[in-house]
Amino acid sequence: MKVKRFTISLITASILPSLSIAQELFSIQDLSFIGATRFLDVVAGESRLGYANGTFTIDSKKESIFIVGHEQHQAIAEYKLNGFSKGATLQDLPLAEPILQEYVRVLDKATGGNPENLDKITGLELISGKLIVNAAQFYDADAGNRDTTLVITDPSDIKNSEIQGFSELDGGVHAAGWMTQIPQPLRDQFKADYIFGYASNLPINSRNSMGPSAFLVNSNHVVSAISGEMINTTPVLDYSIDYPLHEDHYNKTGENNLWTEISKAYIGFIVPGTKTYAVFGFSAGHNSGIGYKITQDTGFQCGGACSKVASDRYNYYWLWNVDDLIEVKNGNKMPYDLMPYEYGRIVLPFEGSDSQNGPHTLIGAHYSYDEQKLFLMLGFADNSQGQYEPLPVLLAYDLHPGKRPAAPKDLVVE
Repeated sequence: MKVKRFTISLITASILPSLSIAQELFSIQDLSFIGATRFLDVVAGESRLGYANGTFTIDSKKESIFIVGHEQHQAIAEYKLNGFSKGATLQDLPLAEPILQEYVRVLDKATGGNPENLDKITGLELISGKLIVNAAQFYDADAGNRDTTLVITDPSDIKNSEIQGFSELDGGVHAAGWMTQIPQPLRDQFKADYIFGYASNLPINSRNSMGPSAFLVNSNHVVSAISGEMINTTPVLDYSIDYPLHEDHYNKTGENNLWTEISKAYIGFIVPGTKTYAVFGFSAGHNSGIGYKITQDTGFQCGGACSKVASDRYNYYWLWNVDDLIEVKNGNKMPYDLMPYEYGRIVLPFEGSDSQNGPHTLIGAHYSYDEQKLFLMLGFADNSQGQYEPLPVLLAYDLHPGKRPAAPKDLVVE
């Protein structure tokens, strides 16, 4: 596939919208870096932040962050944020501390128990004063899990709070990841106030959306749901193993620069004031292709699908036109018919890069509707507090639709 590709500052993008629609559509150039912060390395309660799950949400009023710690523990803590810095080194960045709430494991504390043995937190969001938790079973071999959602009724005291659930999103794990507010002007049109979404981030393709998704949800139904209750959703962007975003998952042709077997997405949101549904995550194998349980060029033996060249991975974004989502809502298109109008690599501060492993990639993201800020979590990026369990680094961005700089002079066509 021949694509237009340009570089501006730290960002590389592809498939630009035409000038006639650029004013209505968000572009990657509309992101403005605020700064970064890191986290104090400490064992607190039932977990720590080494080998972090990466799922998080931010309480902008308290200037704090709820974050899931070590992948094996699936416990939630709350840290105090102490600002962001554009400093060039890790030592220049502020530390998110103290721990306002120690890590608490929540998946087995629901009022209805955890009968489906969910063991992976996939989404966190504060809605109507409650902390909503989406979760899944990491390896759901028979694709039989239906439980998805918990409600922590008192986020200020997670350890002692009642935890309602599990309830069930009727989109299943296709919808059980991020949760983002729909801008006010679109809520009547969509008959909903939130988008829930996820992607093929977990094993077993038959139970995943094989590309980023978007499901319309009414939040009042979520916060009031009880154990076993079904929460209605409406898909306006959704893929499947039969209708994937790209058919060549393993990039056997060498022409897939859109979505591969190991692509992941961590946030999807409608950018206020635009007609854009923006998704951020990472991708791999677009240059070297992908194999299953292969030995990479570095000698590493993969446990599953991986790029043939270990460094062939990158942080990535995808942008869809909201008008297309509306067409799906109105019954004129199918959720799997839609293609992004812009997508490509985004090079992030502190992601680093080397010939052996490539850059540090995203493990989580959060969009703050009230502040119109995007927060991206880079995994394993902070080795300043210990080499054995590097911690994540949190990046913050402002969104400036329509205020993008002039087109770069080094535009090239591949």
